[in-house]
Order: sequence, then structure tokens, then C-alpha cells
Amino acid sequence: MLTVLGDPMAKLFLTEIPPRETIQEEARTMFPQVNPESWYSHILLRKVTTEFEINLDKFFSQYNLSSGRFTLMILLNKYVDGLMPSELAQMVGVTQATISGLINSLEKVEVVQRTTHEKDGRSYVIKLTEKGKKMTGEILPEYQTRINKFWSEFPSEEKTQINGYFERLIKQMKEIGQKPTAE
Repeated sequence: MLTVLGDPMAKLFLTEIPPRETIQEEARTMFPQVNPESWYSHILLRKVTTEFEINLDKFFSQYNLSSGRFTLMILLNKYVDGLMPSELAQMVGVTQATISGLINSLEKVEVVQRTTHEKDGRSYVIKLTEKGKKMTGEILPEYQTRINKFWSEFPSEEKTQINGYFERLIKQMKEIGQKPTAE
């Protein structure tokens, strides 16, 4: 069964993953060029990332936030002198339009404020308000506790191994988005 997440560009995901053998057999028969083990790994990775996002959204919705808005709050908490919208956009890998929407929503609930740039009066920086600082201070410990609990299932050696795999996956990720090469 496919479920649509609340996203302007709807993301579909499998709510239940068929057994490994079924996926591998379907890959062999329907797509002979696909490595069945790679296909299964891909489906598992997609499931993990999707479930992680869904559960982060559930957590942050308790505070009327999204993980994206909280990410901005964390950055602004770190950079107390504020950041320009273009700097925020670059740091989180989104467009200026997307960052403007996030800033506007946080400004509307008085979590951030725009202040004139110290060196360039035509520009502005985004800073956390006192309310934003307080919220960040309240949410961050609970968020960190949940992340620690999530990873507590894995001993240190396994986390080190998983981190190594993640680092390799990140390096490989650009391969997925590249245009196919002519053979």
C-alpha cells in the first residue's frame, strides 16, 4: 500500500516491505539488470529514512514545528549574531524561496526576527528571539534524549561500523542523481 506524505511534491513510500526473498525474486524476474541484493538494500534504506522523517515530524509537531524549522532554530542558536537568509539556505541545501517560507513561518510565531545587517544596511540577518531561544532550550534536551535512546540499541562498535557505512553512502549518493551516461 502506498501512502502520500503532506508534501507539495508528494512522496510515496511503502508502508510494508515484502519479505526479502519476494523482493529479490521480483527483481530477478522483472528487472534482470538489477542486482537483487542491492535492490533490497535500497528499499530498506528508503524505508528507514522515510520512517525517521515521519517520526521526527510527529515529535516536532508537538511543538507546532517541522524538522526543517527546528534545524533553522538550531543553526540560529549556534550563530547568535544571526545569519543572512542566503547563508541559511546554503547551510541546509534549499532554495532562497524555501528558506524565505521557513523564516516567514517562524517570524509569524515570533521565534525569529529580522534585523539590519551590521555591515550592509541594505541586507538583514535572521536571529532567534528570546521566545525562540527558550523554545530551542526546551526542545533540544528532549530531542537529544530521544536520539540517544534510538541509538542505544547499538553498541559503540556497531555505531562506528554503521557510521562508516553512512559515510560511504553519502559519498555514493551523487551517483543516483547524475544523468545516465551513453554506453
